Amino acid sequence: MGRPRLGGLFTPVDAASLGLVRAGFGAILLWEVFRYFENGWIQEQYAGPAFHFTYHGFGWVRPWPGDGLFVHFAVLGVLASLVLVGWRARAALALFGTGWTYVFLLEKARYLNHFYLLIILCFVLASVPCDRAFAWDARRRGRLGGEGTGWVPAWCVGLLRSQLGLVYLLAGVAKLNADWLAARPLDEWLAERVETPVLGPFLGTALAPWVFSYGGLLLDLLAWPLLTRKETRGPAFLVVSAFHLT
Repeated sequence: MGRPRLGGLFTPVDAASLGLVRAGFGAILLWEVFRYFENGWIQEQYAGPAFHFTYHGFGWVRPWPGDGLFVHFAVLGVLASLVLVGWRARAALALFGTGWTYVFLLEKARYLNHFYLLIILCFVLASVPCDRAFAWDARRRGRLGGEGTGWVPAWCVGLLRSQLGLVYLLAGVAKLNADWLAARPLDEWLAERVETPVLGPFLGTALAPWVFSYGGLLLDLLAWPLLTRKETRGPAFLVVSAFHLT
């Protein structure tokens, strides 16, 4: 394979995919903020406890006094809405990423790798023109005769694809350990879900942990290359979607 030409990185490509991801990501952010209010997690996990496990070097990060954390999450909700509709979306993404980083650093015991990914994606999307399609700002620029509202340089889409691909690849590498290859801990997890509709009877069988363990391993290792190739992208997308829905 020849060395890729630098010019190819700046080839104009349709901005629709990047805009659609931004809008969907904004909807997810808004839903996540809503869940914190709906389930009382702000008080239970952050505002209520007098002691917090902090990350090394970040012991100075403390909860806002009074109702400050509730105001903080309300602002995050507004920023998520701006990301969704595409109004000053890149600035809103950078501010949301900063605000969520603060929440992330408040409590080490609440660590979740998906929240770490959320922060990374905020700043990745903030660094690319994700507001050129499916965005209020794109419509405004179009009315004013602005150029470039329907396309982005190819590297912008490639950057986001690479970041998401790394998530799958590293998840697959992490599964290459003795426990996972011996179908643990899925043997315990699936046994607790035998009441699940439709799949429940299968989840209680001895075969299920092996299918899910090795199926998950192969999916993570192969998702990135299969989604990258046009010939395999459609079937791979369906398999990955089914995996996440389960």
